Amino acid sequence: MTRAVDLFAGWGGFTLGAEQAGVDVVWAANHWPMAVEAHALNHPDTIHACQDLTQADWTQLPDYELLLASPACPGHSTASQPRRRAYHDESRATAWAVVDCAEVTYPETIIVENVPAFARWKLYPIWKSALRQLGYTLEEHVLRASHYGVPQRRDRLFIMGSRVGAHITPRKPSQEPAFGPCIDWDAGDWRPITVAGKGAQKRMADGHARHGDRFLSQHTTGHRGISLAEPIRTITAQDHWLVVDGDNYRPLTIRENARGMGFPEDYAWPENATRTDSIIGLGNAVCPPVVADIIKEAA
Repeated sequence: MTRAVDLFAGWGGFTLGAEQAGVDVVWAANHWPMAVEAHALNHPDTIHACQDLTQADWTQLPDYELLLASPACPGHSTASQPRRRAYHDESRATAWAVVDCAEVTYPETIIVENVPAFARWKLYPIWKSALRQLGYTLEEHVLRASHYGVPQRRDRLFIMGSRVGAHITPRKPSQEPAFGPCIDWDAGDWRPITVAGKGAQKRMADGHARHGDRFLSQHTTGHRGISLAEPIRTITAQDHWLVVDGDNYRPLTIRENARGMGFPEDYAWPENATRTDSIIGLGNAVCPPVVADIIKEAA
């Protein structure tokens, strides 16, 4: 069985997808204690580390063949705030941990996930050159989660580095799954639309005109709603998605967000995790079905 290490493991989507593809994830790490707790809850047989991976001692890793990594994306994401320059410079630097780890441990295959804007990072060509210098052949693909059975239209960049001839084969567009079946209409904190702010009321009125009684809305200026027959758009670390039912609306539940990310019903999170924790964890996660598919294809 192929063994893997998961860097920046977060809420565990990369690990779960790898396990679904028959991979044994032997070690996982993240700097956020809550993420490590959530990961350990769902993957108890994996060795966990809570640490800054830019300072890791890679000689301490167990033997493995596949390196999975999803470095911090806020410094690259178009949803981030450019004025937070120092924070973003620091988050971009986490990508170098992938190179450092590969140089010391030399795995057969590397799969890195990030937002498509990662490829516009000014040091991205140098980062790729460093991996090539270590002997990896690289390929890059922007993959859409809804093409892999996930009810979310989420585009992410996947970079594969291989010393053994592994390849990613993108799926051709097919019928995208609807988000509607993810909704539990009896759950959540419903409230009248009349208590919402004027901007939200206007957005939901526009949504009603376009989509009827039931649809998705978002705390975004000018948003005109999304039909429940379509995938939800990108789920982020911001708690901004709503579901509307006639004259009432509510935020999506945590479980509904998890379904939109492609996590199974038995996937759990710590009892002490706040709603904010869970939204951040899920919004920053990798969709497991995408990972499972590309690993199986690369095998």
